[in-house]
Amino acid sequence: MSEDIKIREAVTCAIRHIGTGIYSSGKIRSYLIQKGYTEDIAVSAVRHLIDTGYIDDLRASRKVLATRSGKKQESRHYICRRLLEAGIDPDCADTVTASLPDDSDTCKALFEASFGKNCGDDVSDREEEFLKLAQLRGYSPETARFAFKRYMEG
Repeated sequence: MSEDIKIREAVTCAIRHIGTGIYSSGKIRSYLIQKGYTEDIAVSAVRHLIDTGYIDDLRASRKVLATRSGKKQESRHYICRRLLEAGIDPDCADTVTASLPDDSDTCKALFEASFGKNCGDDVSDREEEFLKLAQLRGYSPETARFAFKRYMEG
């Protein structure tokens, strides 16, 4: 079977899998390889699907980002890692990550979503709890402390 026919077959297989869903280029490439297509065929099929608009890593990135706000907010570094794990092209992941708000702003938003916008008198006693949450979400201790200070100022 010629390579062109195998590529068309792989494209058809991927389109059936995609349906109306949103998938990244990496996930579809992995899916095709799992289905028995060679790396070269999978890459060519994915390139065709990107060129025709069936796959859009920017759109897939927005899907990932939609789940990482409010109480699930994460640092830029963690979000970039999450995008790469979702099969987003590294160049696209870098572009998306660079367009995100500053970590100190998103860390403050994490505190507000988790503990309320109106910080009470007992908040200063809970600083360690705030900082631990921030570090679990990938924020540096310096960023977390700065965001906590901003949170305390209202």
